[in-house]
Amino acid sequence: MTISDNMVFAQEIEIGLDEILPVKFGVNKKNELVRLVYEICRAGDLSINEVFTWIEIDRLIEGGKGELFHRVKDALVRIRYPSAGPDDDLHIMPVRMDAVAGECSTWDLTLKPEEIFIEKDVLDLEWTQAFLRGFPQVKTALINDVKDVFKTFPGKDPLELYNLRREKVFLTKNRSAFIKICPCTKGYKRCGYWILNLGFGCPMDCVYCYLQTYSNAPGMILPANIKDYYGYIRGFDRKAGKRTRIGTGEFTDSLAFDKYTGYSSYLIPFFRDMKNLVLELKTKTGNIDNVLKEQPHENAVISWSVNTPVVAEKYEKGGINVSDRIEAAVRAAERGFKIGFHFDPIVYYNGWKDEYKNVIEEMFTHREIREKTVWISLGTLRYTPSLKQVAEQRFEENLMFYQGEFFMDTDGKLRYPRDLRVDMYNRMIGWIRSFVDTCWIYLCMEPEELWKKTVLKRSDYSFR
Repeated sequence: MTISDNMVFAQEIEIGLDEILPVKFGVNKKNELVRLVYEICRAGDLSINEVFTWIEIDRLIEGGKGELFHRVKDALVRIRYPSAGPDDDLHIMPVRMDAVAGECSTWDLTLKPEEIFIEKDVLDLEWTQAFLRGFPQVKTALINDVKDVFKTFPGKDPLELYNLRREKVFLTKNRSAFIKICPCTKGYKRCGYWILNLGFGCPMDCVYCYLQTYSNAPGMILPANIKDYYGYIRGFDRKAGKRTRIGTGEFTDSLAFDKYTGYSSYLIPFFRDMKNLVLELKTKTGNIDNVLKEQPHENAVISWSVNTPVVAEKYEKGGINVSDRIEAAVRAAERGFKIGFHFDPIVYYNGWKDEYKNVIEEMFTHREIREKTVWISLGTLRYTPSLKQVAEQRFEENLMFYQGEFFMDTDGKLRYPRDLRVDMYNRMIGWIRSFVDTCWIYLCMEPEELWKKTVLKRSDYSFR
């Protein structure tokens, strides 16, 4: 089904409800019923009439008009959320797919900007001139401040801007927030990660990516003053006091543009002399040519976000396939680099157990990966309510939001039930530990009480 098909299908559900129900409900109540029917249909590949038959809607109508909405809603909830209790927040939101025209395009692994904007302060930098030599035919514009250009897009639909972000590149001077702690909700256990704020905007399109609701930039932002980062990194290294991980993959893919930026060639050698900091470059690509030219050392880890082939193919547009990510990891390990993996998000769907187990087996059949993997993070699918609606407007495939139950958790995100998450983590940990027992396994964005319910050891609670 295309996005247009999805939109038409939601409209057909609304019409079907109007035709069969003897009561005309208000907008909010109708939206809830449409959402529940829509997700049940999509998850089970069912027709509207099949769902109506399943809930015995004729019998519900025979019960009279009084409380009809609650009878119909409760019947639908029992199907969509079979384990829901009276205190669970389902956060049933409207189905809206009319704000953006069409599916987002798929990145072809190359940077092809229509225009490059250059802040005057960085024009003469060696890095800037090297970058521009890679795009001799691209139109350029000299600007005072990137914020001035952003102001020229008033009234633009945020998703329209997001879909066009690969068309423009901004070469800027970063003046603040060089290093910041990885955000974590109060009450959730921190993994001690820090962010090296080197670039903003990712060319890939992952259904679950928070940048879809976070980014308001009309292009890719690349800081040109890379050498200015050195002083901040040295100062942070002195203050750290213990081994501390820091990475560039929070607001972008660390290596997606590396053949153009050469950031890895600046960072990997520099981090060799750090006493406390460990650099992580995290990616969904195979762009490691520059990385392989550098000498490996204890303070540099190259890592890959991995998932099952089904999830990667359907929901990670622009990323290379999982086998190619594993092969790239083997190449880095053969060169002598430490490597890491991130199973985040782990997605619940029919067959998830066999497919995640198969990916882990594929990874660790390689001796190089068994010997060089230093950490693996695990995190299950979670999302803000607004992200779900945004993704439905950009991707025709959204079944990950409809398979499995999601309840509002204490961090304001919709998540699988805690017992299911514990089960998913314990299975993943068991499969990994059947191959290696030396690498650090940790959970991403989970409360400490959930950590304690898993089979993780106390020694896994912090970076070692």
